[in-house]
Amino acid sequence: MKHLLYRSDGIINQKSIRSTDKPLIINLVNDCFTNIEPFSYNTYNAIGREDYFLIYVTDGIFNTKINGITHRLKKGAVVIFPPKFKFHYWGAPPSKYLCAHFTGSYAEGLLKDLGFPSEQPYAQDGEFLPKIVDLFDKMIEQSLTNAPFLKQSLACLLEEILLTIATSKARNSGYRTLKSSIKYIHANYTEKIEIPHLAKLEGLSNSRYIVVFSKEMGKTPREYILDLRLARACDLLLSTDMEINQVGASSGYKDQYFFSKIFKKHMGISPQEYRKTHK
Repeated sequence: MKHLLYRSDGIINQKSIRSTDKPLIINLVNDCFTNIEPFSYNTYNAIGREDYFLIYVTDGIFNTKINGITHRLKKGAVVIFPPKFKFHYWGAPPSKYLCAHFTGSYAEGLLKDLGFPSEQPYAQDGEFLPKIVDLFDKMIEQSLTNAPFLKQSLACLLEEILLTIATSKARNSGYRTLKSSIKYIHANYTEKIEIPHLAKLEGLSNSRYIVVFSKEMGKTPREYILDLRLARACDLLLSTDMEINQVGASSGYKDQYFFSKIFKKHMGISPQEYRKTHK
């Protein structure tokens, strides 16, 4: 991985260009990582950036809040913030992600054609694709060469990145939707949930249900439930003054010690430190 940054113009996160002069314009491409300190970023602009913001998680946990819901994303996840969206994202070390800001007359249509929302934020776990890392590396390497047709080449690489992500998403969406069990999980994730009950809701054996769920959602049922619980805990830590034991109990963990242990294992810091750092 090349720890380099390319920007077409302006100061990072202070000047974002929205243009229709060309079909696809790359304003910035970068890879970001933290090995020591937690990170937390908000858009610099009061009303959000003017361009699209693509993020691809390559290691660790990446958190972002969209429409009041915290998404706890892992390696292979994709996030796309549209123009004018006041984004906020954060995580704990070690965390790595690749990102690109882009605009152009073709940007909105390209996203729609590939099945991504163009006016609403998108955040979804997915299969980790080494090809995406290679394409980002090529973008960064080429940006340092001042080669002929550089901007066109960067645009082609970004289009290939989005196409690769969309193809993987479409390939994995051929599995059943699991609507019944997912609806049940979201209604009851703070309570004890048994795999046999979830499998029965979908008419599958326990082992088959786990396989189908993992293929469809990019994580096991237990991991999915854990992510929902931790996302709720993060929300409560930042939006309320509840005691830590109350946060744990409201997130599905009656034992405060066990809750704190699980939280630190997966978030990298204790619930108390998380509240102090991000509130």
